Amino acid sequence: MLPDHAELHCLSNFSFQRGASHPEELVAQAAAFGYAAIAITDECSLAGVVRAHRALQEQPEQGRPKLIIGSELQLADGPCIVLLASNRAGYGQLSRLITRARRAAGKGEYKLTRTMLDGACSDCLALLIPPADFPPPDWPVPARAEPPAAGSAATLEADAAWLAQRFPGRAWMAVTVRLDGRDRQRITCLRRIARNAGIPAVAASGALMHAAARRPLADVMTALRLHCSVAEAGLALAPNAEHRLHDRATLAGRYPPALLAETLAVAARCTFSLDELRYEYPAELVPDGETPATWLRRLVEGGLAWRYRQDGDRPAPLPMNRPQSMPLPAPPPAPFRRLPQRTPHRPPYASRSNTSWR
Repeated sequence: MLPDHAELHCLSNFSFQRGASHPEELVAQAAAFGYAAIAITDECSLAGVVRAHRALQEQPEQGRPKLIIGSELQLADGPCIVLLASNRAGYGQLSRLITRARRAAGKGEYKLTRTMLDGACSDCLALLIPPADFPPPDWPVPARAEPPAAGSAATLEADAAWLAQRFPGRAWMAVTVRLDGRDRQRITCLRRIARNAGIPAVAASGALMHAAARRPLADVMTALRLHCSVAEAGLALAPNAEHRLHDRATLAGRYPPALLAETLAVAARCTFSLDELRYEYPAELVPDGETPATWLRRLVEGGLAWRYRQDGDRPAPLPMNRPQSMPLPAPPPAPFRRLPQRTPHRPPYASRSNTSWR
């Protein structure tokens, strides 16, 4: 029997010059493989989740994978992490964090530091993404006095300890099989680091495409990002097409069962759906003791009194004196919503042939 699986790290083409598949293609492939859930985690963006959500709504309800909302974030002074929204509050926190990171840098870039995460995402789950070239040759970590080099096992151990402290009970170590000849050592090393940090390890492929046929496009995206040709990119290109979604039989042969089972535990804690979102007008526009409908009525009456005043002094807004038999209208779904403008009807211009001239 094939094990159930939830993909927790997946980038679409909304991750500029990285992803090689549309969100619709990713979720459709996940449904075809029988995934329990799939997370769209574009880099510092939530742009692809709406299309993924709409595509899943077109899938049959039976066997439809759950969509998890998340984002991949590279810290300027730390590791690469993936944040997953566990509920409605977590989605709002993640949205605000992405906005802050985008505003802190120029157009098309973002800047996120460790301090910006303090108190920012208390309802989000976090995955630590190891470097692609991990494990380094210095593993196991030797005893030395100098600070560890960037990308070393000691650095990853420190990052795992920091993430476990920053997200208590909500942090995981992501383990990715790359088929580069070092997967057994990678899995052993990452599980040991996760155990020392007190966090579980979980399988996460970091998919950039839904099928292997998109690898040429992925290579072109890499060359564009490096401002060179595909031939000049050389070893910067992916060595294979393994950064894609795999069927569950393939996953069962590559990952330990515990890592696959942990993906379901993470997915079970992510209950948020885009169906929960509703239009919410800012509450600070309505004073205490007023409803949107009553406050709008006061503003309109005050505006009428000001517009059609008889003297030079601007009177105060008119009181709401109305008969008891004239109740206030029910508040509209969107308070103070602007009605669409209607184009006035204009009769067609009369041609010279059917116009009588005198």
